[in-house]
Amino acid sequence: MKLIFSLTLIWALSNTAGALQCQMCIDTQCPSTVPVTCPSGTMCITASIQATSSSETPARLIYKACAPSSLCPATGSQTFSVSLGGANAVGSSKCCNTDNCNSETLALPGAQSDNSLQCFTCNPLTSQCNTTLQCKGAENLCFGMSVTIGSTSSLFFGCASANLCTAASNPSSIPILQSVGNIARGPTCCATNLCNTIAATIGSDACCIRLGVIPLLLTLLAFTFY
Repeated sequence: MKLIFSLTLIWALSNTAGALQCQMCIDTQCPSTVPVTCPSGTMCITASIQATSSSETPARLIYKACAPSSLCPATGSQTFSVSLGGANAVGSSKCCNTDNCNSETLALPGAQSDNSLQCFTCNPLTSQCNTTLQCKGAENLCFGMSVTIGSTSSLFFGCASANLCTAASNPSSIPILQSVGNIARGPTCCATNLCNTIAATIGSDACCIRLGVIPLLLTLLAFTFY
């Protein structure tokens, strides 16, 4: 009995000792953080995200927490980016695997230059999703998805970085989306010019953008960290 108790105690202490501790904060400034113990197989992450459009004040979000392998497959820095025509969001992130290594607040990525990819985006004035959008920086994939609020569905088409598409592979389980809507279909991502047609990505005639672009753009980046 003493041997069983001793082995159990050693196992419990070793598992507690091996748990990764990260700093936690989700805020526009993050003046302070709290320590959290992360689940097995995760890393610490720190990220700075900004969404901008021609009609709204830029919105910024700082995120520090534990991160799953879909978001942090390895240690190091990444840039996340998404564009929806008249608005875009970009974020810098850093993954690390030692206790409290995510205390740093990152600078936002610099200006993103045009790249060689073009994707379709939706025009809120015409209710059509056939406007050509020039992608920028890390945005190397086209994407399309349908977002539902109540009985209303809206389409969102544009450019996205590949790491964002990978991290968003299971959007139905992402809690933060409940604040702005639910992803009914997608996001579906593809890598060739103008590949994100309605038929290829959504397969429906749902109407165009009905949500405020800034909350959704922040969500597209921020939900990957939950």
